[in-house]
Amino acid sequence: MHGIKRKDWTKELLRQKRVQDEKKIYEYKSLTGDVLSLRDEYIYSTEALKKTSLLLEKNPEFNAIWNYRRDIITNLASELETSFWDKELIFVMVQLKSYPKVYWIWNHRLWVLEHYPGDSPKVWQTELAVVNKLLEQDARNYHGWHYRRIVVGNIERITNKSLDKQELEYTTTKINNNISNYSAWHQRVQIISRMFLKGEIKEQKEYIQAEISYIINAIFTDAEDQSVWFYIKWFIKNDIVCKTLDKEEYLQMIENLRENVLLINNDEIEFSGKQNIWCLKILLVIEDILEENKALKEKNSKEYLHQLINADPLRKNRYLHLLEHLK
Repeated sequence: MHGIKRKDWTKELLRQKRVQDEKKIYEYKSLTGDVLSLRDEYIYSTEALKKTSLLLEKNPEFNAIWNYRRDIITNLASELETSFWDKELIFVMVQLKSYPKVYWIWNHRLWVLEHYPGDSPKVWQTELAVVNKLLEQDARNYHGWHYRRIVVGNIERITNKSLDKQELEYTTTKINNNISNYSAWHQRVQIISRMFLKGEIKEQKEYIQAEISYIINAIFTDAEDQSVWFYIKWFIKNDIVCKTLDKEEYLQMIENLRENVLLINNDEIEFSGKQNIWCLKILLVIEDILEENKALKEKNSKEYLHQLINADPLRKNRYLHLLEHLK
């Protein structure tokens, strides 16, 4: 590779590396044996806690040791000062930075926060800022988004104040930064559903129209990204839309979406000579909706399925199955 100095692995260097590796393996196995023995003997001391730190620094994916660490902390709780919990959060963060997708680390951090002395919103609000930074590094980290929901839920519980509006704005920012952020779209589904259920959206019809415009703009931005198409399917079939709009308003919205999807698909054909798979799939959904509402003027589902067979041959059998059962 350019810019990287090549290392010539002579027999001597290979021998030295093998010796070093063997030493590391021996030390790891020895430490693991010591810690597991302490656990099996129900030793809950500060010395045992230090040894779990050493082992978890070598292997943060060792869930059994995280469990043992919590047992130690629980047994030492009466002796621990508040500063210990702050240091524990720092220790966990070091592991998270290297292993941001290991569930056991997130789980332990949450446990620390839940057992942090007192029940102050400040601790959780600080944690929300930490999650923001982590999601800046990896905006699509599923564990990070799940953890964020828990943190927000605890802030709401303590303050007795909804953060739905703030969280909705956060998803908008993340989606605008990267339309492919499936986790942000998924979060948006949950927040909007909750806001409608709790009556937090006052002008509901206006909101729905604004959201469909936002969606259409998103698919014009990147018609190849599947995240937005999954969101569209959820949105147009969900009761919060179907039951908020009257039938005429709903069908007008669906027709407007159909026209824009056709426009995008035609642009794709002109540009690349190929049909857009996601456009064809959502057109099938739209036709089903129009047919259910007795508003379908011309049925093109058969044509769309044949086009999908050509455009998406890996799923050919599925489309053939749908063709067989087409009414």
